[in-house]
Amino acid sequence: MKKLITLLFIVLGQQVYAQNLQLVGSTAQMMKNFDLSANIDFDTLSNTENLYGIGAIENLQGEMTIINGKPYVATWSKDNQAQIEQTFNKNGIFLVSANVKEWKEIEINQKFNDKSELLAYVLKQAEKNDLDVDGGFPFRIETKVDHIRAHISFISEATIQNFSPQAKKADDHRVIIENEDVEIIGFAGHQAGGRFAMPAMPNRPASKMHIHFLTADQKKIGHIEDLKILQKAVLYLPQFQQ
Repeated sequence: MKKLITLLFIVLGQQVYAQNLQLVGSTAQMMKNFDLSANIDFDTLSNTENLYGIGAIENLQGEMTIINGKPYVATWSKDNQAQIEQTFNKNGIFLVSANVKEWKEIEINQKFNDKSELLAYVLKQAEKNDLDVDGGFPFRIETKVDHIRAHISFISEATIQNFSPQAKKADDHRVIIENEDVEIIGFAGHQAGGRFAMPAMPNRPASKMHIHFLTADQKKIGHIEDLKILQKAVLYLPQFQQ
């Protein structure tokens, strides 16, 4: 059954523009409860206009990325190659999404040596623009990345039957790109861990950000583990009417 949770937050004395994030399922379901069952039929999404989202396919048989209403499902072929399917005809473990009609463009005038530096910058800019940095917000980045280390989750039947985070990590298919034009779609927030980003795990704190990438030629895609951006970039944050 489809469960939609609309997240609206109010900060005392300050208006915060929550983006009405829609969250179905959660990352904790997978990583804490070892439950890979579906919570959403992506074909049932009622409003895909200006839709942006990130999710995981049932039984971790791929990753869902939605950019401006277009679905990109990252899977893995039998001949050991990454594949992209443009379809909503999939069931998902979880999906975090938001409908964003207008974006505010922010030119980035600094370099990022890793994902943690990017997260700090994105949170700072979101707070300046009165977005909900606790519950979460969507964002986009367009740039030529120097390096991305990513993966596509497409796990084996044995891991589906006897799931563990360690087995998933071993099964994840690695994707590395260098010096390519990309669009990054992400969701971030201090309370993201266990909801739409990775929950706290032994020896690892909860994540505050979940990001995917798609190359400009739409031939490569993946869930970003780490990255380096040393060239010109543009950040896009949701634009609201005041």
